[in-house]
Amino acid sequence: MAKKERTKEDVEIDLWWEKKEKKLLLICSAICCGLGLIVGLVVGITEGGSDIIFAGIFGGLWIGTGVGVFISYLPRIPHNLKQEVKEGGGCLAEGCSDIVINFLKTIAIGLIILSALGPIGLLIRFLWGKHEIKKLEKELSSFGQ
Repeated sequence: MAKKERTKEDVEIDLWWEKKEKKLLLICSAICCGLGLIVGLVVGITEGGSDIIFAGIFGGLWIGTGVGVFISYLPRIPHNLKQEVKEGGGCLAEGCSDIVINFLKTIAIGLIILSALGPIGLLIRFLWGKHEIKKLEKELSSFGQ
């Protein structure tokens, strides 16, 4: 199936999503990082020992940041599914089961990978979002004002 030509409105919507996602990424990562710090500190104190406290704090910050990155991605999933359905001809088409399977894979793999990556995942997602925003702004400027 040939890809449809994007309209100015499509690009504006995608740009709005990217900017919203960038803000949400930073907010979710900060909140989950703080929660991870608290959980890591509590676990470190209850287990005892300065090494365990340090490992608990570091692990909590790392995993908390990764979970925050994953959580910030969740609002984007319905938008991506709508785009997939729109391009695929609707959910009643043959590819509906593929869409559901891809959704479940995205959830499972995303949670595992982004939690493991922690702050590195945050950096990657932040820089990728910045790149996408620049690309969409350039595409929007090609439509003219």
